[in-house]
Amino acid sequence: MSKLSLRELVALSLIGALLVVSKQLMTFLPNIEPVTLLLMCTTMVYGLKALYPCYIFVLLQGLLYGLGMWFISYLYIWAMLVMVVYLLRRNTSWVIWTAVGAMYGLSFGALCAIPYFFIGGWQMAFAYWIAGIPYDLLHLAGNAVMCGIFLKPLTGLLRKLAAGKYPPAV
Repeated sequence: MSKLSLRELVALSLIGALLVVSKQLMTFLPNIEPVTLLLMCTTMVYGLKALYPCYIFVLLQGLLYGLGMWFISYLYIWAMLVMVVYLLRRNTSWVIWTAVGAMYGLSFGALCAIPYFFIGGWQMAFAYWIAGIPYDLLHLAGNAVMCGIFLKPLTGLLRKLAAGKYPPAV
């Protein structure tokens, strides 16, 4: 990762705050959140620098909700999304990107179950994962809809903002 410019520092910090605010605004919908979509867009534009807003989000969530078992999962789950998107960044198919967002939503519960494996064995991890499958299905649907509709235009807008081409000079 190269050194951050002041413009990038401000943009990535604002994106980190946007991740928290957007998730908080949608808390009335179970497991439907724009964080996946926004992190995917950010990674497509900024590459691995997307880890900065990723961890701003994770740390602020920890401050808002307390440091429970879920926090351990958040430390690697969101970074994994950034890494997957980064590895696939040359792909131009928005159908594939929508599928990546959807599959991430579906696998979220299984990824969250990993710490439970170390606490109570595979039975505890499996039980945790199975109990959350209805929420993972909602997560899949929410991510698929949001990525299918908003990923392409938001990524384009973010590219223009990152390049300093938007908003147009007055």
